[in-house]
Amino acid sequence: MDALIQPGQTLRMERGHAQITVENRIGEGGQGVVHRARLNGAPVAVKWYRPGPGAEEMRKSITALVRRGRPPHPAFMWPIDLVSSDQLPGFGYVMPLLDRRFISLAHLLNEPMQPSFRVVTALGRELVDAFAALHSSGLCYRDISFGNLRVDPGACEVAIIDVDNVGTDGGEALVKGTAPFMAPEVLRDEVLPSTVSDLYSLAVLLFYLLMHGHPLLGERTDASYTWDGSHLSETELTLRNFGLQPLFVFDPDDGSNRPLPDSLVNIWWPIYPGHCHRLFTQAFTTGLHDASLYGRVKEGGWRRMLTGLHDSVSACPGCSAEAFYDPEQPRQRCWDCRGALPVPPRLEAPGGTLVLSQGAVVTSHHLTRDRGYRTTCAVVEAHPGRPGRLVLRNMTDSTWTVVPEGEEAKHVVPSQRVAIRPMLIDFGGVQGRISVPGAR
Repeated sequence: MDALIQPGQTLRMERGHAQITVENRIGEGGQGVVHRARLNGAPVAVKWYRPGPGAEEMRKSITALVRRGRPPHPAFMWPIDLVSSDQLPGFGYVMPLLDRRFISLAHLLNEPMQPSFRVVTALGRELVDAFAALHSSGLCYRDISFGNLRVDPGACEVAIIDVDNVGTDGGEALVKGTAPFMAPEVLRDEVLPSTVSDLYSLAVLLFYLLMHGHPLLGERTDASYTWDGSHLSETELTLRNFGLQPLFVFDPDDGSNRPLPDSLVNIWWPIYPGHCHRLFTQAFTTGLHDASLYGRVKEGGWRRMLTGLHDSVSACPGCSAEAFYDPEQPRQRCWDCRGALPVPPRLEAPGGTLVLSQGAVVTSHHLTRDRGYRTTCAVVEAHPGRPGRLVLRNMTDSTWTVVPEGEEAKHVVPSQRVAIRPMLIDFGGVQGRISVPGAR
């Protein structure tokens, strides 16, 4: 008898006792298969495990996740309940059905037309926030890699699948990870996966997202895979390059593993500001060898960096290419046309500094530091009558009070626009200041 479920069969939820009708298969892996299914008419997904070694341990692990409940972040495709069959041995679990709008992160990075800088940094922040929620619940993911992530660039949302990898921090693990993403100490079999090793894997993932390459794949790594008489297997070379002798491609003290000449990392790295370089350098120098919460970059550090990047997006006046405003570079030039980049107008608010370029959004977080990144309070638009100038539109239900330099105080009602120029703004109990370099 085939031990896998088939379309048309029914399964029983073990805690909820509801019936689930199996539909078409939508995925398959080494552990089992994933089917579309119906629960009281609503679409869901079911993962059914192949019988074999480790099945009982997996059942216990999934049972614990069901009882614990999803961490406080919507990204996780969390188990709802275990399911079993009267017709087949084995078990599975039911989970939400992933919407078709989500695509693999690897697919997104391979697209010839890359999403905007705001989209990329927002996706990175969503990933960071999701794993922060998981870790704060005392859990670790163990296998952060391309295969387990999906993204919707239009909505700037992420989905984290295969949550059967999840377990208690430092607990026994059936899965250790995917080699290029695994922390060196896990690859060396010194420790089990944990929050600390997750932080390393997250750093690798973010480097891929922003720089389009692996942080340890450079000239030295590449040379190790050529014929040199060592007769090392690929497994041994992977252990050496990622576990025993890892070296960051931009290590400030050792340039022997710089990116290959044709690597996309050479193009993307210079585009990002200095604070971004410093954080990745920490992650892949100190963080390579100090496997602790003090050595690794924690989620808060990544969140600050990604939020800062998201809020510093400007545009080159010469070629319109997106650029990151970097206050550390007073003579900053466009990465595309090499033209001089003027210092952009900026809003200084309690939640940070926002570059006021077209398409920028003032969110609730800027005003109250509540991480309300999706709550829009104002948007930057093109001036309707003066090409090249910008306006700020009030998207709240409150009336603002603005005091432009050299002018009387004015009121800006909901949906009204105000030309961007040096001014103080009272958003309704929260104050901000717009600075425009060179303005008179």
